[in-house]
Amino acid sequence: MNKASDFNLNAMTRGWAVEIFERSDNLDTAINLAHEYADGTEWVIYHGKSHDLCQHCDTALGEEYLEDVGQTCEGMTYDKWASALAYAEIYQRLCQDITTLFDMIEAAE
Repeated sequence: MNKASDFNLNAMTRGWAVEIFERSDNLDTAINLAHEYADGTEWVIYHGKSHDLCQHCDTALGEEYLEDVGQTCEGMTYDKWASALAYAEIYQRLCQDITTLFDMIEAAE
């Protein structure tokens, strides 16, 4: 993904979801891989890219996830918060995409 937008972010996570799905025997394994993919992406590692993602993409899923796990921006720098939010948004989109793929296979059986 070269430019942060919801369209590009969805395309990236859907492509990764297919890769993860093909590498996984079950949903739990796939969700663990989703964490690795999200945590290792340049959109999380590099603060400038995290800021770009947060500015140009809907981060509602990420915000909800961070709230659910009890993580707040209190005591965090702006850079760290942007990276945390970017991670959470990417991870949640990946999990949704992966779950959809597993649900499709289950429905077909």
